[in-house]
Amino acid sequence: MTAQNFLRRATVLALLATWASAWLPHAIAQSYPTRPVRIIVPVPPGGIQDTVARAISFELTKAWGQTVIVDNRPGATGIIAAELVATSPPDGYTLFMTDSVTWMTNQFLRPKLPYDPVKDFQTVVGLVRTGNILVAPPDFPAANLQELIALARAKPGELTYGSFGIGSSPHVDTEAISALAGIKMVHIPYKGGPDILKGLLGGQISFSLTGLQPALPLVRQGRIKALAYGGPQRSPTLPDVPTLSESGLPGFESGAWFGWLAHAGVPAPVVSKVAADVARIITAPEFREKYITGVGFELLNLTSDQFEQLMQATRVQYGPRLKALNLRLD
Repeated sequence: MTAQNFLRRATVLALLATWASAWLPHAIAQSYPTRPVRIIVPVPPGGIQDTVARAISFELTKAWGQTVIVDNRPGATGIIAAELVATSPPDGYTLFMTDSVTWMTNQFLRPKLPYDPVKDFQTVVGLVRTGNILVAPPDFPAANLQELIALARAKPGELTYGSFGIGSSPHVDTEAISALAGIKMVHIPYKGGPDILKGLLGGQISFSLTGLQPALPLVRQGRIKALAYGGPQRSPTLPDVPTLSESGLPGFESGAWFGWLAHAGVPAPVVSKVAADVARIITAPEFREKYITGVGFELLNLTSDQFEQLMQATRVQYGPRLKALNLRLD
């Protein structure tokens, strides 16, 4: 073979390789999915995160003609579920639903994660956002945040508050409020939101930040009262309840977003297909009313790039709050 023929053949092979590398991901995306897809959810069945995941998976099953399975993997504050996704094949058949608080808590407070939360994952689609709500029993002496702060100053160390546990959103955010206001309160950790609400109803704690969705029925029934809302704007479901920002903490928010992540190696066309198909589902009026706005969520519907920007902004906002606790969770 002459040198000229060798160079010509090498050039052709290089062009074919380039064409194949560009064409293959798109071909994969066009045929995706060809088998069942798993949505790994780091919480037990029955909660708000699980409910949204199952509602979307049901619609995706119809759209794709392939079964989309919700695989609940609770435990270790989401680490078990995240590791499963990080070690899965990078083909888009294993996706991960998480929330901002759990994701950030693990990043900042757990020094020995079995995965790299930045390098091992990529964002797929941002789904919804919700604010926490500051609630108390009906006979609690304070009617708003400023009165609560005044009461805590008058009775240092006497007020108690509940949370989902050390490093949870209610714990981190209440401690941040305490630091800003210069007050001291006693932390009572519970296993989850339902237990917090039982603690409030039973008079075991003075107040708590908690998720809007489980607290909403009790607020509407008058069994607990709402002092402030943690979202950036007032909740349409409770328009008379002021935000924390309006209540004397400008710019302060307490809540969480929910979204889907994937293995960092999943081809971009597959990520785009999943995001686009999920977007069509969550923006459909009937779905949105039943599973999102109707239960107090705010629709996000973020593309992968937009979701990544939100992820970075959350790191900037939440990192200092978590680091200020001086905690290390093993």
